[in-house]
Amino acid sequence: MEQALPAEELANQRLNVLIYSSSLLVKNLMEKGVDLEKVKKANDKTWAVLGQQGAEKLKPLFGKTVNIGALQQSGAMAASIHRIEYSEKVTKNNIQSEFAKCPWQEAYIALDMPSDWRVCPSGYLAFTKSMYKGLNPNATYKLTKNMPSGDRICEGTTAI
Repeated sequence: MEQALPAEELANQRLNVLIYSSSLLVKNLMEKGVDLEKVKKANDKTWAVLGQQGAEKLKPLFGKTVNIGALQQSGAMAASIHRIEYSEKVTKNNIQSEFAKCPWQEAYIALDMPSDWRVCPSGYLAFTKSMYKGLNPNATYKLTKNMPSGDRICEGTTAI
């Protein structure tokens, strides 16, 4: 009888496939000479849809009023699903997040991608903005630092 993979290992394998297939697609588009801005726009559009879908699934858990705590929980879930190592400071209306390790960044580096073609920051920004707006229309999210541009971390600020 064949033994099934544990759920966590299966989830990790699926995430690895997603990360590398997405990264390889971007690399192939770069090698084919597709304009970087077109690639970013398509990538961001895809991630925005995924963020909205996430919000639709999470909204029933939080109810009508989604406060900063609920946004913090949704961000923590997304970071966990994507295996992003981070820390954060939460105040009454803000979240300051620092992302120290990211498998998306690691994949682009492993594929020897130039930093300007590491589209993970813009995709992450599109995902997070869309998810937070879907949970609370007053939410804002800004990515103030990112590793592909040379920062040692990615840093995001959430506000309501």
